[in-house]
Amino acid sequence: MTIPTPGLYEAVLQVLGSANSWTQSAAQPMADLIEHLTVTEAKRLPEAFSGVMPLLRQDSDRLRLAAEIAARFDFFEAAEAVFDLAVATDDRQLMLNAADLSANPAASASLRQRILDLSGEDHPVQIRLDAATVPQGVDGERLYDLCWPGNRADPPRYPLPPVVVLDTGLRPDLLLRQAVQLDRAGATVRRLDPQAEVPFWFGPETVLVCRSTTRSRVRGRYPQLPEAVIVVPEGDELPEGNAGEALLLRRLNVALAGALRTLEPNDDRILALDLWSPDVFRAGVYSTREAGFLAGAKASTLSYLGRHDLLQPSSNGVLRWRFSDVVAVRTWAYLRMSTPGRVSSRVVSSLAAFEGGSDVVKLGVTADGSVMVDRGKGFEDVLTGQMALDLPVTDVDAAFRPFDVGGGNAPGLPYASPHTTLNPIVLNGTPHLTGKRIAAKDLASLDRAGGSAAIIAAYPELIDEPTDDVVEIGHRLLAAI
Repeated sequence: MTIPTPGLYEAVLQVLGSANSWTQSAAQPMADLIEHLTVTEAKRLPEAFSGVMPLLRQDSDRLRLAAEIAARFDFFEAAEAVFDLAVATDDRQLMLNAADLSANPAASASLRQRILDLSGEDHPVQIRLDAATVPQGVDGERLYDLCWPGNRADPPRYPLPPVVVLDTGLRPDLLLRQAVQLDRAGATVRRLDPQAEVPFWFGPETVLVCRSTTRSRVRGRYPQLPEAVIVVPEGDELPEGNAGEALLLRRLNVALAGALRTLEPNDDRILALDLWSPDVFRAGVYSTREAGFLAGAKASTLSYLGRHDLLQPSSNGVLRWRFSDVVAVRTWAYLRMSTPGRVSSRVVSSLAAFEGGSDVVKLGVTADGSVMVDRGKGFEDVLTGQMALDLPVTDVDAAFRPFDVGGGNAPGLPYASPHTTLNPIVLNGTPHLTGKRIAAKDLASLDRAGGSAAIIAAYPELIDEPTDDVVEIGHRLLAAI
């Protein structure tokens, strides 16, 4: 096997070192990295990730970013390295990444077994690694459907992201470029090695992009797979150039009945933002002070809730909070301010534990902490399924309006001002200029340094854009953090 060159290792380290792991999605560093790779370098990129990750052990943020990129683009070649680092750092998120990567049939079977042995009764790990696992509960069923969409006799109960399986026998540099576009368009990307067993990936919203030989092999395993969802590029090779990539993306979208998002480079996905869908509600990465600002609570309040296990922030030396935590604390603060009776702290733990739902129209909560969802027929208890009837339910949307609390003001969500948006899957959820990947606090920092002239110097495309309200939100955020 050809070893990645020192130059490729250096390129990977440089991109990971310059990426802002708190404000960039995994797709952006990947896009930057592959822009100028040769065919050989693109082929060795997964091994390069495997080689550089041990060097990041003391930088947990960069290490997690590298592992997330590997998992998002199915770099199964890095599974062993991610597993070793998960064990060495006792990091469960890395272990889940290792499980995701090891689920690819091209990964080592012995590694899969080691992960299962070490994880014990960790059900999410079991589901990721073994299609024979019986899912437990709503969350288990959803995770199972995401991991093994081709192994269910019944249609999935919940909407799933489309899956695009890419034949690794295709030209690697073009395959990686297409993978980035697919990830941005909302697809789950999986890589199928020509020598590996065909896994249970081919469900109702799966498309295979492959060479003719792979088509025959997959059809042998899945004879019921419609020809319409098998895309064999002309000449058994992916198209080159932006126009060719866009054309293939449109072709895949037709095969998936329009399930892919068609995104422009600056599209922040807010146009059809569904805050309660699992991939949005459970996203976002916030410091304690930023989460407090957005939730309308003091940083000490979040710390208190975390210490008493009402919230479960991620921690690797520094606490980090998700959008679901912000919603939980904000709703609790709003209820305490607006409800005359006692408001249970279970509101916090229940909302934070809610996994989201793609079919949820409204999210509500009662004063005693019961989470209620409306799927179009009225509020029902998310655990029991019982209708609310005369039970007072607070629509969480009400807590998203700006309100005064504790001598301060909580900004509106997800629209903090006329031109400021918070989207948990864009820039890790920090407020930003609507339609642009430009954080409000970055604009405020520039304004502090040199006023509007500094902003235009950094972002000349904003010369005719209204940004005053965005800068104001940024200043408030900087003052809070």
